[in-house]
Amino acid sequence: MEAVILHGGQGTRLRPLTHTGPKQLIKVAGKPVSQWILEQIRDAGIRDVIMVLGDNTPTRVVDYYGDGSRFGVNVTYVYQGKARGLADAVYKVKDVVSDRFLVYLGDNLVPYDLGKFVSFKGSCSILLAKVENPNRFGVAVIRDGKVSRLVEKPKEPISDLALVGVYGFTREVFDVIEGLKPSWRGELEITDAIQGLIEKGKEVDYEVVQGWWKDTGTPRDILEANSFLLDKHAERRINGVIEGSTVDGRVVVEEGVVVRNSVVRGPVLLGRNTKVVNSYIGPFTSVGESCEITDSEVEHSVLLDNVRIKGVSLMDSLIGNNSVVEKGGRWQRLVIGEHSLVIL
Repeated sequence: MEAVILHGGQGTRLRPLTHTGPKQLIKVAGKPVSQWILEQIRDAGIRDVIMVLGDNTPTRVVDYYGDGSRFGVNVTYVYQGKARGLADAVYKVKDVVSDRFLVYLGDNLVPYDLGKFVSFKGSCSILLAKVENPNRFGVAVIRDGKVSRLVEKPKEPISDLALVGVYGFTREVFDVIEGLKPSWRGELEITDAIQGLIEKGKEVDYEVVQGWWKDTGTPRDILEANSFLLDKHAERRINGVIEGSTVDGRVVVEEGVVVRNSVVRGPVLLGRNTKVVNSYIGPFTSVGESCEITDSEVEHSVLLDNVRIKGVSLMDSLIGNNSVVEKGGRWQRLVIGEHSLVIL
């Protein structure tokens, strides 16, 4: 069985961060979103991974994952080009998958044992979760214990069970996709493809996921995912240098990090070669590699790589790669793209 990770989409809700790269490579808790997915797939025993790339700087994805060997998998790349819907992206792997394959949206995080999911017996299998805002998702209607209908982003409430972005398919789905027409959104919808299987009398398995999962489509979603993953995975590990500082709780200090005259309270991750001087780093904060934090306070935030902040207080903030923020007042909330300079 192969696993397909979809890396397309424009990431409009995450702009300006996605002006310069795919949303699936935004780091949460120290790793790109799609790396958490890749490792989840690997841990389920799947070694052959196909990444479907969109038209938003696909070379960044290839440069990061390479052939997959450093992650313990084999990665193949397929180019979708311009986004025409999830069903179109799935159809692009027709020539490189075998009879059964897994599809996982590269910007969704679903802490679920995929080992159970890959053994589905029908023509399709889907994971669902109850949501308060079903108009944001594709939803499924269940009648008499079976999936009877699927609708993408319904205008009227018909179900509170959303598709969470993990699917199992057989090759039968390709025949259905070939007959699809674009929806009112101008896309080939994966919900229409699954509905087509149902109308052909094919069996669609489903399971309702309990607990947390996240579509990381907005800055708030990124911060929530970061908090969840830090809380679940962070373990105290100090590999850097701590000088005249207090480091409490589950704090990950990577190699090359220097913490001087500062207070750090976990769960926190400090990426390699980062410097923290005369500062406070509060819970649920991830700091990327080669950052510099001086005379500042940071809580519940994500700072990506090569960020420099000086004399600011940040909360609920998302700061893009290679950006600088200086001279701020008390507790700013910022979302900043890459290569930005902000003087408050």
